[in-house]
Amino acid sequence: MAHQPLNIGEYSVYLEETTSTNDALKLLFSNQQIPEGAVVYTHFQTNGRGQQNSVWESEPGKNLLFSVLLKPQFLLAMEQVWLNCIISLALRDTAQEFCPDPVKIKWPNDIYCQEKKIAGILIENVLQGNRIRFSVIGMGLNLNQQEFMEPKAASIYTLSGLWVEPKAARELLCHKLGHYYALLLGKQHTLLWDLYHQHLLGKGEMAIFKKENVLFEAQIMGIDKKGRLHLLVNDEIESYANKEVEFINLIKN
Repeated sequence: MAHQPLNIGEYSVYLEETTSTNDALKLLFSNQQIPEGAVVYTHFQTNGRGQQNSVWESEPGKNLLFSVLLKPQFLLAMEQVWLNCIISLALRDTAQEFCPDPVKIKWPNDIYCQEKKIAGILIENVLQGNRIRFSVIGMGLNLNQQEFMEPKAASIYTLSGLWVEPKAARELLCHKLGHYYALLLGKQHTLLWDLYHQHLLGKGEMAIFKKENVLFEAQIMGIDKKGRLHLLVNDEIESYANKEVEFINLIKN
């Protein structure tokens, strides 16, 4: 059954500055009724966060800093991998519109181009029983920033020389999010799974990983429905949850 795309961003709030767009959206949602698809975006975050409370580095006005409210109550808590799947695809597609080189999804939730991180995702779910009551999803896409402290970080500008209008990127991302959310509502799981793995960084390739400060080589096989990464190590499949193993780099032939 086809579902109409949610009009993400129709209700939007702009903040010149905030601690983080996720924090601002959660505060807004706790104080008033706002619709699913509501968006908060900002010029600058004073305390931008990535996964596991890592810091998201962003200069004022140079990048897209954005959070959206979803209410995927049709998803069980154990099915939250599907949220990560559709958000990753939407952000990847948006970045690909402006990047001349292939844009990939690096497990679990970073977006890479030329083996540099150009975007990240932070999903915060609130549960009700065994279902997801609502999700606040933060996204950062590096557009025009030219210098980074983190050596693996880059922007569309540093990779392509293209200056991207943040409003254009935001509107495109809203459209992509609505598209993929409609596919998820329509239970197009096979299509979404295939697309995710089609764009998964290093799928089928050898890479170097680090586990407990020890480096090892493995072939990237994909992810499972619990969001764990499957690696082929010495002819055996091993699975890892987020933060149990660290991707270092692909092995060039």
